[in-house]
Amino acid sequence: MSTTRALLVSAALLAACGGEASEAAAPSASAGGEAEAAPAPRPTGPPESYVAPDHRVVVRIDMEAVRGSALATDIGSLVRSYPMWRTLLGASGIDPVRDFDAVLVAAPAVIADQSVIVIRHHLGNARIREAVLAMSVDRGARPEWREVEGFSVVDWPAETEIPRVVVLTAENELVVTTPDGLDRVVAVARDHTARRETPSEPVTIEPALQLEDGLIANIVADEVGESGQRMRYPPEAFQVTVRQDGEQEGRVVLTAIGTYADDAAADEARRYYTGQRDFYAGQMMVRMVALDRPLREAVIAGEGNVVDVRASFTEEEIQRALAIVALGQM
Repeated sequence: MSTTRALLVSAALLAACGGEASEAAAPSASAGGEAEAAPAPRPTGPPESYVAPDHRVVVRIDMEAVRGSALATDIGSLVRSYPMWRTLLGASGIDPVRDFDAVLVAAPAVIADQSVIVIRHHLGNARIREAVLAMSVDRGARPEWREVEGFSVVDWPAETEIPRVVVLTAENELVVTTPDGLDRVVAVARDHTARRETPSEPVTIEPALQLEDGLIANIVADEVGESGQRMRYPPEAFQVTVRQDGEQEGRVVLTAIGTYADDAAADEARRYYTGQRDFYAGQMMVRMVALDRPLREAVIAGEGNVVDVRASFTEEEIQRALAIVALGQM
């Protein structure tokens, strides 16, 4: 459990609701007899979301909170150590901890290639174009930007298993998706842009990235199904949240809630995880790096078909855990 904060950040960065936006009105004749496009109607209802109805997994990370913590260097080193992350960024010069402000990943399953990644950053579109150019030149090519309904789009110049495209949806926002998901991303981007251009509307960003104070990272997964078979005692659905401790400064609280098919399955999972907690808390290596305290004090509870886990870590304890994970990668 003590590595969860780093894994949440890594998972989101490595992965890489509503209907369609309204169509513009038909052209109208101007005084000079020339066709003149009428302004698009103002959006109504709540803002559209890049999180689609069929997305069963949603990951959110407040990278500003990560960057402002004492763990920024450690988490950044861990993320950059993943081969897949190096493949995704290549020679771009972009650093996720330094350059990103918030990250949202939405996918149809826990293990899925058809994900959409929304990144809020502070680089500006010119810097993103430079990064894409650097990656393309490094591969002996040049990027081919194109305009899709007013948004700049480019094939991401990385040798990923599933091709990706990047859409510059705002000056400090980009969305990574698959070619099949491009139309929907553009439709949502149009809705957000129309709202930003309406004086009476507040500045609109992705609704799922409206992060509450203190939240560092959050994963929500519904209908886990077959994609959870790699887990021991997988729940039907789960939610994991990492946030700053509101009562003790310098501490981070992890909560995990799993919903099981029935009470018996949840009871079996509670017994298993309690045994694992007690076993590892007593291991010599765990005691040597002073990680036994958060394990011993972790609460594994819940009623009926729900398993509820809560643990608290100091920043020093998380740093030790990150070092162990990084050593394992090496």
